[in-house]
Parts: sequence; C-alpha cells; structure tokens
Amino acid sequence: MVNYDLTKLIPQRAPMIFLSDVEKFDYENQILITRIDIRDTDLLYDASIGGIPSCATLEFMAQSIACCVGLNDLHDKPGKKPGVGFVLGSRKISVLTPVYNVNQSYFVHIKSMFCDENIASFDCQIFDEQNNLVANGALNAFRPDDIKTFMEQQ
Repeated sequence: MVNYDLTKLIPQRAPMIFLSDVEKFDYENQILITRIDIRDTDLLYDASIGGIPSCATLEFMAQSIACCVGLNDLHDKPGKKPGVGFVLGSRKISVLTPVYNVNQSYFVHIKSMFCDENIASFDCQIFDEQNNLVANGALNAFRPDDIKTFMEQQ
C-alpha cells in the first residue's frame, strides 16, 4: 500500500483534515477509498454523543473528492499544489447513522461520474468497519482555474 501525504492532495490543513489515509486509488476507473479514524481528539468530536455528529458526512465526502482530484492532478501534473474547490450541490444524500463513533474507522468510497477541467460529479458512499452502509449520495463540485481571480470577481 502507498502512503500518501494528504497535505499534498487536499487544500485543508490541521486540524481541518478529517481523512486519515488513502486506502485505494484506481486512476483508470476513477475510484477512491479513503479512511477516517474517529478519535476523541478530533476537532468535531462531541463527548455527549461519543463521536462526531452525522452532519459531518458532507465534509467527509467533500474531502475525499478533493483527495481524488489531488491524486489525479499528481498523476497528470506532478508537483501541482492542491486546488480549492466548492461543493455546488448534492443529490439523494442519505445518512443512516446519527454519529460517527469514537475509536471506529469509516471508509469513504468515491466514484467519479463526470469530470472536466472545472466541474465534476461523484457518487459517494460511507461504510463502517463491518462494511455496513452508513451514508450515500452524489456531490457536484466546481474548481476554478485560479482561485484568487475567482474570489476577486465575486
């Protein structure tokens, strides 16, 4: 298994990186599996529920998408820094757990359905350690060519 430096793949920095590692990346089929280890030291950890609330689901999926885009960038343009992207919307998001439990690992499965230079769509699923589906849905994302110019125009 390859060990990836997540800071070279996604624009987030600690303590906002929620991904723990890349489990699998299939460039040819555009499939990615990331792992999220839930710890009581995580930024979003809530002791009253014993984990991270399920409202973090969208962020787990979005960071996994950013990781997939970052891996594609490194494959196609070695040395390219991770770019900032935006979630445009989601479809059919279903969250089947109220909490991501502490001392458990979850696996985010991402499949790119469409991707051009700026717009992409991904099917996403999150599974627990027993391979039970805990969330699924589709996310659409946008990444501007130049984030600084884009933000100045807004």
